Amino acid sequence: MDDSEAQFFVTVGDLCAAAHLAGLSVCLTVLGGQEIVGVPAPPFETDADHELDTTGSADAVWVAEVEVRLSDVVEASVRRPEQT
Repeated sequence: MDDSEAQFFVTVGDLCAAAHLAGLSVCLTVLGGQEIVGVPAPPFETDADHELDTTGSADAVWVAEVEVRLSDVVEASVRRPEQT
């Protein structure tokens, strides 16, 4: 994995962690085009066996009760909360 690709996956993990803290929804598009939308669960603690390459990040996040491998994510966005 090159540095740009590794940085993308770390950034997606960071985005999900920040969205979790704020209660914001994210939309993750994975290989094949499926979109997973929801508030991410707290980030995983990682160890070498579950690390994404050598990034120091876990290779998974939970969104809408679905485990999503960061290595399968092709696009990520955060959704603005609805106005009340």
